[in-house]
Amino acid sequence: MPTSARIILLAASLALAWAPPAARAERAPRDGAPTFTKDISPLLQRSCVSCHRPGSIAPMSRITYDEVRPWARAIRERVSRAPNDPERMPPWFIEKDVGIQRFKNDPSLSDEEVGIVGAWVDAGAPRGDPADQPPARDWSDGGWSIGTPDLVVSSPLVTVEAVAADQNIQLAATPTGLAQDRYVQAVEIKEVRPNEERIERIAGRAKGDLNYFVLHHAVITGAQLRDGEAADGFTFDPGAFRIVHELGQNATIFPDDVGVRLPADSALTWDVHTHSVGKPVELRVDVGFKFHPPGYEPKYRQAVGSVSMTLATQSDLDIPAGEGEVMVDGYYVMPRPAKMLTFEPHLHSSGKRMGAEAIYPNGYREVLNCAGYNHNWVKIYNYDDDAAPLLPEDTIIHMIAWYDNTVSNPRVVDPRNWKGFGSRSIDDMSLMLPRVLYLTDEEFAAEVAERAGRLEWPGVPAHLLHPRRQPPARR
Repeated sequence: MPTSARIILLAASLALAWAPPAARAERAPRDGAPTFTKDISPLLQRSCVSCHRPGSIAPMSRITYDEVRPWARAIRERVSRAPNDPERMPPWFIEKDVGIQRFKNDPSLSDEEVGIVGAWVDAGAPRGDPADQPPARDWSDGGWSIGTPDLVVSSPLVTVEAVAADQNIQLAATPTGLAQDRYVQAVEIKEVRPNEERIERIAGRAKGDLNYFVLHHAVITGAQLRDGEAADGFTFDPGAFRIVHELGQNATIFPDDVGVRLPADSALTWDVHTHSVGKPVELRVDVGFKFHPPGYEPKYRQAVGSVSMTLATQSDLDIPAGEGEVMVDGYYVMPRPAKMLTFEPHLHSSGKRMGAEAIYPNGYREVLNCAGYNHNWVKIYNYDDDAAPLLPEDTIIHMIAWYDNTVSNPRVVDPRNWKGFGSRSIDDMSLMLPRVLYLTDEEFAAEVAERAGRLEWPGVPAHLLHPRRQPPARR
């Protein structure tokens, strides 16, 4: 072959090899190989497109084949990471080999589904038969995961400068407009930026650092109006609605028999913590409520919200510079019988992982859950009603947290610095914030008996019987 012909052939081969994936000819699917339309699109619609769609918070859309195909290998890499890897997608970090595994609205991919994604990529990421493509999800409700809210209440606008210290501020209360008490079924909270089409990372900043959301947290409460006004800031009725929203958080879904009241003639108060991300941002906080029907009467009325279980206090938290496996643990004693409705770690930028176990009054130990942690995505893990831990009075909750203060953690600003307890996003904390429903002894015994019957337990497990509540054994 002449030299000129060999050069032309080589150039053509290199051009094909380096062409963007979308520019290459589509491969016909091998017999039995997964296809986008039949196998991959349903997974993406269930677990990804709530964020990865036009106008939402993720950087690229995952709806059509042409949008997904260039990212096929990257998608496989992110979904194939260990379940507790802070960079895994979708952001749901429950470890799948230990603890409770039944949660509401779990978007994570099973091992089998991860295998399907891998097999699809290995087969050349074929499109498949367009007739197999499921209908696109309807986002006309504004993209609320709880469905179209019955009520949306917005905070006043807040301006966060490009470079500024963290700010903790109390905003003017916002009336709800409710004419009667309503019980909350689910609540979802969003950081909304009226001047931006969507929330985006800042170009040139490290992927995964704290440059995404500017709202670190918001304490939101339902306050009764007094003379047409509500106190601003951190004011609330202990028997009414209260929630702590944190950056990147999912919706909170309450059990059907638990009543969380949003009072009539009330307002929402706002205690917010923001941090700068390198550009000026104007934002508000939108709270979407789904209510039980009017006339609903709950079995239980929740008088408290999340319970702050502290692992390490301000003087205890010690994270040396450059250390990647720092462990801290702590204990919390249940003051009354209870049902734990959620598992919710709360660390800060160095946070890597948290686990919790229950030590029951009879000495039996049970791991409740372990999860990875990413301070861009502070998740609430809402237990299925029949999986929510039942905890007798005096049960000890043992919590263990791990921290990574190294260059491998992109959320750490400077791993050369020692880290301790603090309120700023770049400091650290050591808390677990589950929602807990406290019960009387009689209510707890009834809950145990009801669950034993529903799940066909052979009897009541000994660890759910408080030794001091049982009659003495006959001799």
